Amino acid sequence: MNEILKNPKKKLLLGLVIVGMLLVFVGVGFSSDEPANANKSGTPQTAQAPTAPAPVPVAKPAAPAPDALTPNLSCDFVKWWATKSMEYTPAAARASHVEAFRWMTPEAAQAFQACFWTPAIEQEILTGHVVAAFQPVSVQAEAINPDGSIVVGLTGTLVMQAAGTPPVTQQIAVDYLVSKDAQGLRICNLYNRTTLAPAAAQ
Repeated sequence: MNEILKNPKKKLLLGLVIVGMLLVFVGVGFSSDEPANANKSGTPQTAQAPTAPAPVPVAKPAAPAPDALTPNLSCDFVKWWATKSMEYTPAAARASHVEAFRWMTPEAAQAFQACFWTPAIEQEILTGHVVAAFQPVSVQAEAINPDGSIVVGLTGTLVMQAAGTPPVTQQIAVDYLVSKDAQGLRICNLYNRTTLAPAAAQ
């Protein structure tokens, strides 16, 4: 060792060996510090945000067709129809009932006639032996059926008076089933909730 330190050439050679070894160690140290997932291409990498789940589409209720039957339309129809079907003035009763029956199915017309426009009542009204008047109280939609038909409840007061007798007042309550087809609106059925159907005085 003393000989190496005394000889300048050997000292220089030893220094070069030491420097070379240091460079090797330093180079290995730098290469080991590189992260395992480093970008080898040299292009910068951007952090990717976690992907959000795709929104689940919410089913919207189907909008009714422009010409579909609605509760308001069915109520307006029953209000108008009642002015014909519950007309009891001698001059207009027959023609009004003929018009009303045109907007009913045959089954519904038969059921209505049995309750409110029997041949006996028609005869008494047309001859003037009985006077009657109907006053509606409420008309409202009560149910919408899956087939699109609507139940409309009609309530009102019917007053009938035979000649020489006091008037008889009766509360009328009927549920009408309203539907719509290619020909227009129809009353296809009815449920009479009136306690007693009106009858002509004898």
